[in-house]
Amino acid sequence: MTSAFTRAGGAVVAVVLLAACTGGAEPATPVSTPTSSATPEAPPAEPVVVQARLDGETVDLEVGPLAVHDGAGVLRLAAPTSYSTLAMAFWHVYESTGSPAPNGVRLVDLEAGTVTSVLRSTDDRVVATRNGSPEGPATEAADAAAGEDTTIVYAAFPVPDSPTVDVLLPEVGWVQDVAVVPASQAGTLTVPPAELVEGSLDEAETFVLEEFSEAHDGNVRARRTTEQVAVAVASDVLFAFDSDQLAPEADGALQAAAAQVAAHGGGELAVVGHTDDQGDDAYNVDLSQRRAATVAARLAELTDLTAFDVTVEGRGESQPVVAGTGDAERALNRRVELVLVPDVDADPVEVQAVEETGALPDPAGPTAPGATGLSVVDGDGTFDVRLPEVRRVGRYLVGALEVTNTGTDDLSLNALSGSAWDSRGSFDARLQFAPTNVTLVSTTTRWYPVDYLSDPENGRRDPLTDRIVNGIGPGETRVVTVVWPDPGTDTVTVDVAPRFRGGGGQLQVAGRAPFRLTDVPVVSG
Repeated sequence: MTSAFTRAGGAVVAVVLLAACTGGAEPATPVSTPTSSATPEAPPAEPVVVQARLDGETVDLEVGPLAVHDGAGVLRLAAPTSYSTLAMAFWHVYESTGSPAPNGVRLVDLEAGTVTSVLRSTDDRVVATRNGSPEGPATEAADAAAGEDTTIVYAAFPVPDSPTVDVLLPEVGWVQDVAVVPASQAGTLTVPPAELVEGSLDEAETFVLEEFSEAHDGNVRARRTTEQVAVAVASDVLFAFDSDQLAPEADGALQAAAAQVAAHGGGELAVVGHTDDQGDDAYNVDLSQRRAATVAARLAELTDLTAFDVTVEGRGESQPVVAGTGDAERALNRRVELVLVPDVDADPVEVQAVEETGALPDPAGPTAPGATGLSVVDGDGTFDVRLPEVRRVGRYLVGALEVTNTGTDDLSLNALSGSAWDSRGSFDARLQFAPTNVTLVSTTTRWYPVDYLSDPENGRRDPLTDRIVNGIGPGETRVVTVVWPDPGTDTVTVDVAPRFRGGGGQLQVAGRAPFRLTDVPVVSG
């Protein structure tokens, strides 16, 4: 059994950031249920066991427990496979370029709407099994207890305040109800953080999940977190050039925005105008203020705002939503935003469900029921994709797409990505192999995968999905996990469609191999 890369008989190879990761996976299906030998009050120390397909081989993967040491919880992952296979499957190369490590694992609380990444040391090393981990007596005891045919890797996280956690594993999928136990109860199923990395642990970071959706015409874009709702309405549909008077077509977009506000019983509502970077700064501030005032007045006519504390302001060009000076970027930056912080003590509003009429937008590629699946041509390669169901967890939906490479060469699946842009249009080269363009679609709205600001200082987002989907060998199946906002329906339609950037929609940056999966049932999580 090997639990460090050097003991696996291999040397760490040089990392090419866009190189293919190895392995594939099938849906994570529990094959045993944790049973407790502890007292009724304490969570069990046994792992959850799921079937996973790693590097072309189906194995029983042990997930957990998450054992609480002083200041950190250490998650155990074990399987009868090689160290390189296990570490590579769970490796997020952009955060640990020097050595494969299970740093791509994340803890997710969909009830609270938060996600937690692997801890780092104060000298910026991941606190996980990696080349150069110091190891020690606990590692030796854990190895001996597991047996020589089992490989173990560990990843450390902030200590959760719940008896169980949900884990998102790259290439494997969503694993629920992993026990959180004291280290003393875990016994040989854990090691202390000091045997993973030398030095002190850095402060823990927990990130707030955000939801993003847009109308099919792109004129209304909504962002939701646990604290607030922000609805951006494109100025180009609201106003003529250099005008603060509403255009004739403005009401359709404002009615959609008003419906978002009316779904809450009260709170603080800021109506904020924004311009692009053209023209004089002072003039842009004044224009954005006047436009915000016009929108606020019309909203008050469309819905009752008496329960809201309404403020109006203009910020000119100072807060662009995306960087860049092209036509597409400037159009996104010209907007009026409604930023709502709901009053948690307000009486709930009974909102009538809106039955959507009309048809879905035309598909851009082949269409089939999710349980049946379909074949997709992706450049010189081909793959089959199916999605039998999605699971409702909290206010989110968790999907596990089954992608099988039916071609003769390794498959780099950037056909599912938004290219090197996130869902909102910001450039990020790390995302070119992430399934950010796998969306839910209705007759009026497109929902993108849930994401979070992993690097607020630089505006970088990580989707709540597998973050690198490539290197799928011929005949191999990979699970691609995606989490979406919950539209509240009994079935959903999953859509991968072209996205365009540049003036006049001349540059297609995503959806080069479009497809649609229909009638995907929503089941309880």
